[in-house]
Amino acid sequence: MASPLLEGYTLLWTVLPPFLFRSGIAVVCGGIIGAERERKGKPAGFRTNILICLGAALFMQIGELLQARLDTSADVSRIAAQVASGVGFLGAGTILHSRTAITGLTSAATIWVVASVGMLAGAGYPTLALIATALVVLTLWVLGAIEPRLIGACEHTTCELVFAAGNPQGLLATLALMTEHEVDASALRLERLQDGRTRVSVPYCKRHAAHRRFLPDLMRAPGLVDLQLEIPLAASAESRERPYRIAS
Repeated sequence: MASPLLEGYTLLWTVLPPFLFRSGIAVVCGGIIGAERERKGKPAGFRTNILICLGAALFMQIGELLQARLDTSADVSRIAAQVASGVGFLGAGTILHSRTAITGLTSAATIWVVASVGMLAGAGYPTLALIATALVVLTLWVLGAIEPRLIGACEHTTCELVFAAGNPQGLLATLALMTEHEVDASALRLERLQDGRTRVSVPYCKRHAAHRRFLPDLMRAPGLVDLQLEIPLAASAESRERPYRIAS
């Protein structure tokens, strides 16, 4: 006789194979999408997407198991609807709003799509889940690669900032802004001046407005005493931007 606290052996061996297979497909799909996000350093990376996809699959399977156990005609799609709305709150946590820009929308949309892939796997459609995963990866990877051709190549230049001596908060604020606006911090250059001040060279794209939205926030960095925007070398002297002088 089966214990009332555990599944009976017959029930367990009936539901365990499809449970493991569907959950495994969800882990694979979430891992594939998560690996692409992790490679780009996004807030929702490898493990996060796996857990989202697996969790959605588990909720779908819970609905089916409860329906079979209670032998009712309950609408299991209500669980899927709650998963879709609940994941929205999780995605909202990846959206960052600063004074000049909103970032993280793609990560939030990816979380929402990953949950739907998990629901496909949990509902018993592993092939469709794998196809959906391939479509998501193609959207994130392939379209991301051809996006510069659609909107035009970036015109890279640098912004030079000078911070007062003994003011590490300025550099920390600069790094935080670069991370928030997804600016490559590996090209950041530091130089200690003779008077103790620190010069920081920040790369940015001059051509696209979305790539330079962090510049107004940089002007509010603590301890900033000078800021100069440069332009590509091919530009004429008459078109050079005049440096912004920050009152100390």
